[in-house]
Amino acid sequence: KFENHGGQLLLIQTIGSGGAEPISLALNQRLLYVLNDGAPANISGFTVAGDGRLTPIANSTRGLSVAAPNAAQIGFTPTGRNLVITEKATNQIVTFAMVNGVPTAMHSTPSNGATPFGFGVDPRGRLIVSEAFGGAADASAVSSYSLREGAPVTLSASVPTTETAACWIVITTDGRYAYTSNTGSSTITGYAIDGDGRLRVLDANGITAVTGAGPIDLAISRGARPFLYSLNGADQTITILSVGANGALAAVGSAGGLPVGANGLAAF
Repeated sequence: KFENHGGQLLLIQTIGSGGAEPISLALNQRLLYVLNDGAPANISGFTVAGDGRLTPIANSTRGLSVAAPNAAQIGFTPTGRNLVITEKATNQIVTFAMVNGVPTAMHSTPSNGATPFGFGVDPRGRLIVSEAFGGAADASAVSSYSLREGAPVTLSASVPTTETAACWIVITTDGRYAYTSNTGSSTITGYAIDGDGRLRVLDANGITAVTGAGPIDLAISRGARPFLYSLNGADQTITILSVGANGALAAVGSAGGLPVGANGLAAF
């Protein structure tokens, strides 16, 4: 846990994650859950105090569908009533119902496409999930789901990107558009989300924007004029794109000089 003091990050707490190889975090108000991918993989919860310090939640640790699922991401739905985890090795989407901050019933649902990876949750609580298809050339896709009694129900099944290795997903704050980074193609594919949560690709060739080499994470800013940022792992750059009213992306610029191994990205 870090705290911002005059632009400097100060370490205020170090605490065990409840497992091994913590790879993803989910925050909902005063609840924080961590996804641990070390065998056996699990999730574990913490409360967040007013000063930011963490306290483990008793009986909050839960296993996933198998001991070594090669999990990718954890996230809350907007209401905080469900936790969602993607498992790449098992091709499953795992969801937990939350009661008083503790996971209860687990649902394990087959993904529409192989290698479910990143996901976003729109303002109505619908899941938009990328499918990397094991990195097969030009084979990746994106699916959308509603949650019915805590379990994913397909709305759009594997809408192709026509690109390679779709990984991370971001959704505009108004819930109208979703974007996935195609790590193997160095591109971004955009989708329109209709009122029923179904997806339509914005560009027939699947290329809504070109990024730096090997995009590995995406972030989108808030506000009337949002910007989309792509962290590119192969050349240590950030691609900056403006988001148009029709979902189109336009290149604004780029930033370089990132340290080798930079992985995560956030925008405000």
